[in-house]
Amino acid sequence: MLDGLDEEDSLEEGGQATKKKMRLSMHQVKALEKNFDVGNKLEPERKVKLAEELGLQPRQVAIWFQNRRAIWKTKVLEKDYAMLKANREKEPPRNCSDCLNSPSDNRQLSGDDCPSVVFN
Repeated sequence: MLDGLDEEDSLEEGGQATKKKMRLSMHQVKALEKNFDVGNKLEPERKVKLAEELGLQPRQVAIWFQNRRAIWKTKVLEKDYAMLKANREKEPPRNCSDCLNSPSDNRQLSGDDCPSVVFN
């Protein structure tokens, strides 16, 4: 164990050891999560201070925040999609008879051309 980090050996196909992957301790992860909740972007001063407090390199802190933002963004998109899908399922089916015989357009529109039809 090195400054609260767990080391994990990894082997290449030929059996040679590669660079050791450092794992964060639970204390470090909790502190990073707490700081992420305060703000998901890091100013340089905050990054250096946090790295010193946790015994990490500033680059490790920056990468952790970058990865955490990616996870956060995915969760936000999934939540938004679920909400939109639920709202879409609550809506009654649209009757397109109005847009099929629109007085502003003399041609008949097919279901594929209908601007009010949204496909999943």
